[in-house]
Amino acid sequence: MLAKPEEFRAVEEALKAMGVLEKFEKENGPVLGRAMITLTEIPESIPVQREDRENLTAFEISFDFCNVALGIAVDVKKKTLETSVWGRSQTPGAERPTQEWVKFFLSTLFEHIGDDGSFGIPMYSFVNNTSDFTVVPAESPPDAPADAETESKDGRASALSSFIKEGLLHQVGQRLAVQKTVDQVVQILPEG
Repeated sequence: MLAKPEEFRAVEEALKAMGVLEKFEKENGPVLGRAMITLTEIPESIPVQREDRENLTAFEISFDFCNVALGIAVDVKKKTLETSVWGRSQTPGAERPTQEWVKFFLSTLFEHIGDDGSFGIPMYSFVNNTSDFTVVPAESPPDAPADAETESKDGRASALSSFIKEGLLHQVGQRLAVQKTVDQVVQILPEG
């Protein structure tokens, strides 16, 4: 299940209102699934490959079609994996994602980490059998003025003003090659 379904729904509604999803589906077929990358903590049972935690960030992906979230710790400056991939069951007896979704997580994450180690969170991905695209929030300088349209009519933060600005929709094409094979980095945590 998605980590923040209401937030994801607000972004999806904004994309529909802009005609972005309609264009994607016209060119690539219907959206069949959704995934969301957020920040998380490294479970105590997961070994970290180094003592120094500088530039180390833990990310988690959740799906609307799977009840196991996947996590990884990355050195965002060097773009290196610092833990194995772990899984966190969201419901008892949940089936773990296939290797294809582990690869999707790693490649989507690494594509959206800048050369300087910067990244926007959460990352919202829409997928089907042949394509996907990811929406990443804009990073604003700390002294940037607040957006005048931060509230929608029903009081929720406007997904349009908070997340979607020109250049932030990334149609995912070529995937980065992750140096370690997926089999080497996947470790699924026990339920509970």
